[in-house]
Amino acid sequence: MIRRASGRRRASRISAGALAIVLFAGSPLEAARVGTGTSDDQQRRVNQIINELDRLGEQIDAMGETYALAVNDMEDLQVEIAETEKRIAEKEVELSAMQAEMKDVALKALIRGGSTNSLSTILSSTSSLSDIVRKRYLTSSALNTGVGNADALQGVIDELAKERAKLEKQRAKAEQVADYAAARLSAAEALAAEYEARQAAAELELGQLLRSERQRREQAALEAAQAEAAKFKGSKYANVAPPSSKAGVAIRAALNQLGVRYRFGAKSPGSAFDCSGLTSYAWGVAGVGIPRTSRTQYAGLNRIPTAAIQPGDLIFSGYPIHHVGMYLGNGQMVHAPRTGDVVKVSAVYWSRVVGVARPR
Repeated sequence: MIRRASGRRRASRISAGALAIVLFAGSPLEAARVGTGTSDDQQRRVNQIINELDRLGEQIDAMGETYALAVNDMEDLQVEIAETEKRIAEKEVELSAMQAEMKDVALKALIRGGSTNSLSTILSSTSSLSDIVRKRYLTSSALNTGVGNADALQGVIDELAKERAKLEKQRAKAEQVADYAAARLSAAEALAAEYEARQAAAELELGQLLRSERQRREQAALEAAQAEAAKFKGSKYANVAPPSSKAGVAIRAALNQLGVRYRFGAKSPGSAFDCSGLTSYAWGVAGVGIPRTSRTQYAGLNRIPTAAIQPGDLIFSGYPIHHVGMYLGNGQMVHAPRTGDVVKVSAVYWSRVVGVARPR
């Protein structure tokens, strides 16, 4: 689990809000507050504000991806730790059984008139049995009844020591990754708070103009995306695997989450998702396991030419990659955009597409 200091998070939000106020001074938002200007002036200011918010949004996406990668690393480490702990438990059971058996062998040797050496210390030690005398004694006692050479016992102890040392290193690394993830989350949330503050101020001053311009851009983007997608229909590729028969199930699973809010690193159906959380969840519902983050999905899945795209394929953007959505066809995709937004259907900005991958 990531330790999150609520006080630190509140401090981040407060400082982000304060930063937003400072940044407004001399910014396009501040220009919007002084005077009415001509309609052309207002339109220029609206365009500047939207572009500024979009740039800030890209930074948030990149930071969110870094956090998601850290969370993914931490989850992998937790699996490794659990596996090491399991091996240690098994080795401890094995060691205990071997010690008990050798105690029994030595006791029988004593009863038959064997050595009178004290056995309790020799046979109960789990830290070291490398002493030549003890090894010879245990060997001579054990071989008579088929228990085996004391080297086997020493081998188990050595393996146990190695596993315990590995566990300590894994736990230390997990602690470092958890701290890094918490720091990345705090930074991403601070930037998101700044974004929301800027957007709220812009809405207050230029609300209708901003909404109209965004609607105009979205409509223009949809028309451009559909026109580009129409060009792909005649494309043929000999060596591209056909779409998965499970793509329809994955698409329905993603669309069933429409309206669910975005949250950094989230993969909680009906509650919250980040972009790669949504795509990995949807394909998981279809019975296809894919990597957790957008970057690892892009690296680990079968990539195809953009013009070969089909519904269910994953669309990646950002340098380095920090966003992924699921293609629906006709130039549209379903995705979890960013903080302050929800899972929704949007036009594909083909010029921003870095690559396309096809889960199988």
